[in-house]
Amino acid sequence: MSQLHAPPPARRAPLVRWGGRDGSASTSSHAARTFSALGSYVFGALRLNIVLAVGALPLVLLLLLAADPFSAPPALLAAVYLAMPVVTVAFCAFRDSPAFRIGVSAREGADEDSWWRSHPEQSLLRPALHVLRRTGPRTLGATALPMALALILVVDAQWALGHSMGFVLVPAFLLGAALALVTAFNTAALISERAEAPWHMLLRIAAFGALRSWPLSLLNLAVTVIAVMGLTVQPLLCWVLASSLVLYVIWAGSRWSILPTVSPRAG
Repeated sequence: MSQLHAPPPARRAPLVRWGGRDGSASTSSHAARTFSALGSYVFGALRLNIVLAVGALPLVLLLLLAADPFSAPPALLAAVYLAMPVVTVAFCAFRDSPAFRIGVSAREGADEDSWWRSHPEQSLLRPALHVLRRTGPRTLGATALPMALALILVVDAQWALGHSMGFVLVPAFLLGAALALVTAFNTAALISERAEAPWHMLLRIAAFGALRSWPLSLLNLAVTVIAVMGLTVQPLLCWVLASSLVLYVIWAGSRWSILPTVSPRAG
């Protein structure tokens, strides 16, 4: 009889709790937060692409109107040089804008050295103009030397093509131009971290980071080459959809190579 009136065995607790009355976070709410963060990232990237198109207007016009942009390396490199200030704006946005910091709350992203600390969370245009005003002249001044060196080496490579020693000189000249271009991107990333640093220190740390972290430099060059190939085929479409993504990869590699040398401090 005792067996007939024995209470039923207790139900085992599930290994995974899907939310309930105890206030634990449910999978659906976690997925909602994830999709919200991804949506904010995509929306911020599209807005940043428009800012990049306006800030790099000479480069956009050259890619759209020129039949072969690579036929005139001085014009192409000059357009890239004029776009470096807006590249620094993008690097600062990747560093501090809440739209690009998935998993970081707005309060954590608004610390004292953040470029976005005095602007609303979803604002992009006003802080971009603030960054451009603070870092634009410094970016043009600091990247002038590596961009000029890249231009000289590219022109020398074109000159060496018609000589007997061209098979030796051309790869050397192009390698030097590639290192100069990576140094320019590292300088822009360094300005987003330490905008007040002297120019000679910016160039020294940027060049040292390009040589020390040569795998990341090769990755940045590969991404740049792929982006340029896409821009030559469909310049407007690739720029609107992928310019911020390409710069994000370049920024990540550049920041990783220069960050161990400096302590971050923005303006």
